[in-house]
Amino acid sequence: METKVGTQKETIEILTPYAKKLGYTDEDIQEYKAVLETIDEILAKAQPLEWDKEGVKLVNGKVVLPGNMESILNELIQENELYRFFVPEDHGGYGWSQIFLTEVGGSVARTDIPLNVLLFITLTVLEGMFMYYNEAYDPIVEKLASGKAVGYVGFSEAEAGSNLENVKTTSEKDGDEYIINGTKIWISNGGYAETGLVLAQNIENGKQKGHNVFLVDGLDGITTLRLEEKMGLHASPTAQLKFDNVRVPEEFLIGEPGEGYRKVLERLMGMRVGVVWQSIAAAEKAYQLAKEYAENRYQFKRPIIQFDGVSRKLKEMEKAIPYLKELGAQAAYHLDRYLRGYVPIDTGASGHQSELQAAQMVPKMARVGMAHYFVSRAKLITAEMAWQMIDDAVQIFGGNGFVSEYEVNKILRDVRVTRIYEGTSEVHEFILTKTKEVWERMNIPIPKVSHEKTVYEEYLTRKFPLISDLF
Repeated sequence: METKVGTQKETIEILTPYAKKLGYTDEDIQEYKAVLETIDEILAKAQPLEWDKEGVKLVNGKVVLPGNMESILNELIQENELYRFFVPEDHGGYGWSQIFLTEVGGSVARTDIPLNVLLFITLTVLEGMFMYYNEAYDPIVEKLASGKAVGYVGFSEAEAGSNLENVKTTSEKDGDEYIINGTKIWISNGGYAETGLVLAQNIENGKQKGHNVFLVDGLDGITTLRLEEKMGLHASPTAQLKFDNVRVPEEFLIGEPGEGYRKVLERLMGMRVGVVWQSIAAAEKAYQLAKEYAENRYQFKRPIIQFDGVSRKLKEMEKAIPYLKELGAQAAYHLDRYLRGYVPIDTGASGHQSELQAAQMVPKMARVGMAHYFVSRAKLITAEMAWQMIDDAVQIFGGNGFVSEYEVNKILRDVRVTRIYEGTSEVHEFILTKTKEVWERMNIPIPKVSHEKTVYEEYLTRKFPLISDLF
């Protein structure tokens, strides 16, 4: 029996070959399916339209979530300890990697992208801690893994969006502590989360020497100045945070002094894969809603799905969704390989040690460039195509798509940001033009995803001519 487009079963079928190449077994995949079923049971109680209408509020300096959102969050991360599945096994977790995070994030994003944001930024904090592990982190690891807290990432500033080297926040050593001063903006989970990663200039003897990334636990010296009023993501707090002489123990410095910017670039890839699956999930949900609406909405005595203009849009969306999922699966798979120390592309090596030996024959910068290529390709294409697909879904709804009581309207407003955050599409076009040079220097053909072409690639080719050969 053919698997339907736009279903979780389809997604798992696409992910499974990549998971197995990473060493996951049939038993692991069955456990993965069981976790997804539990997540879906919990999400059935979510009220995304009500959350969107009510929005988040800042009360006495603390964010209050709308409706039953916090209850859903706690059922996922406290009662079911969702985060622990992504904690390494030697730290008391299950050791799941990016390839399994894909549809976990997708399941949540299909229900509500703001809930996805609220949930999964914490995993970015945990992953940053494990990449540069220090025993001093253990109490915080347990607090996050058990769902007793969620995290934030304090990177962006007024003059440092896509170019994070421009941050003005400072960190200066004082005895066995660092003192952080500055203001961060566009901070998802800001004002709600109490544990975060913060990027700052590294000041030594009054001069900047690189950047530092810190694990900041607690809210002493941190003030939530305001919550942003946004086009979408109304149930996701986006805050301005002021750091006023915030003291951080020196052991909470991530990596070596002055090396923070490089650490941030490594972490951005995982965050970007998360956004890829937000885009995919949103497009998939919009397609489901539009198809159901078109089958049941009658005009001129027949369902509107029988009109060529409507059926044509749905067919284009049907062709696009598996392609987007394949891009997302490849981004997660190749990033997993890179994070394990392997060459991002398959080398034919067998076993961990053989993979590491193969990686030694490829320069580190080439491996980094390959990983960035797969991630940026997926980020740009999924964000841009999802936006066009969801716009088509709204068009199918006609006037009803323009009013906020219909979920497709909310999805369009929420997904707009995926073309902006974790690097704008224009930034990813630039990254792709640069990383293509890696393949050329290595004399390796640039890998493509074979698929049935859609009208959306034509749009991308016109809008991003520098990378038209990707399509």
